[in-house]
Amino acid sequence: MSRIADFFKRITAFRVKDSRTRSVLLYLFFVLISAIFWGFLTFNNSINVDVEVPVVITGIPQNVRFLNNIPDTITVNVNDRGTSFIKYMFWETPKLELRFGDYSDGISQFRVDASNMRKLVSRLLNRNPSTLTILPESITAKFTDLPGKLVPVVLDIEVNPAMLYAQNGVIERSADSVVVYGDKASLQEITEVYTYHVKLNDLTDTLHRRVTVSPIKGVVIEPRYIDIMVPIEKMITHTQRIPVSVRNVPNGIRVIVFPSSVDVSFRAPMSAARNHNDEITAVVDYNSIVPGNRKVAIGVGESPGSYQDVRLALDSVEYMIEKQ
Repeated sequence: MSRIADFFKRITAFRVKDSRTRSVLLYLFFVLISAIFWGFLTFNNSINVDVEVPVVITGIPQNVRFLNNIPDTITVNVNDRGTSFIKYMFWETPKLELRFGDYSDGISQFRVDASNMRKLVSRLLNRNPSTLTILPESITAKFTDLPGKLVPVVLDIEVNPAMLYAQNGVIERSADSVVVYGDKASLQEITEVYTYHVKLNDLTDTLHRRVTVSPIKGVVIEPRYIDIMVPIEKMITHTQRIPVSVRNVPNGIRVIVFPSSVDVSFRAPMSAARNHNDEITAVVDYNSIVPGNRKVAIGVGESPGSYQDVRLALDSVEYMIEKQ
């Protein structure tokens, strides 16, 4: 105390030209003294402190997969004098290491009960068990040593491009199947897995996204994520002239149509080839000819799935039948 009093005299005797600076120094001095006294009073009292203890499981066989999550840490609430916890402020908390073989039943379950957990943590922290509250109180996990089963992944995705845009091609993905691990009954029952539902609206450009495979209780799925690519392109309006063909014509008969070509308009992705003559067809069905009627209906035969609003300029043409 004599040293503190001497230090206080030095500060009060210290001459500072600026009175405001002197006041700030005195204020900081009293704050420091208050903090020191608060520390003495606090750390001499009994307090509760939560200590996060990392959990590490060692000696796990390579063919073993846990089927439910094991906590990475446990929370230990310790009641003791504050001075006892100073070390946790400056040193790393020790890890709780659990050997797989010590707590496995050798069949399907790994379990550390509350009694064993309390003993292990007490020994780790050098504490009386009565001063400890542990959450979770015990650790229980199912595991399997069966090989995984490869199953397909079904994408649950709804794609809605913006106006004047369209999906140009199938959705590409990083994997079309995943491996599931579980007990024998689960593996026999599971034939496919699904992603979480994803709705993509107003797309104007190719989209790259990671989607999550929906979990199934009691099994582990690897990998849990799949990267997808949704090809989106702007649609451009095209107009061109294509020939008209006649189908289902009997042998010995020739059908001539007038005109022999027709204009077609459609919307296609920008990356599509300029020449669409071999992709869109205009056809007349011989079976639709009505005797005595000078005209026959004409329609679109084939067109690529990425084309939209395919329309012919004519809905009918004249025809002439010749016997050969």
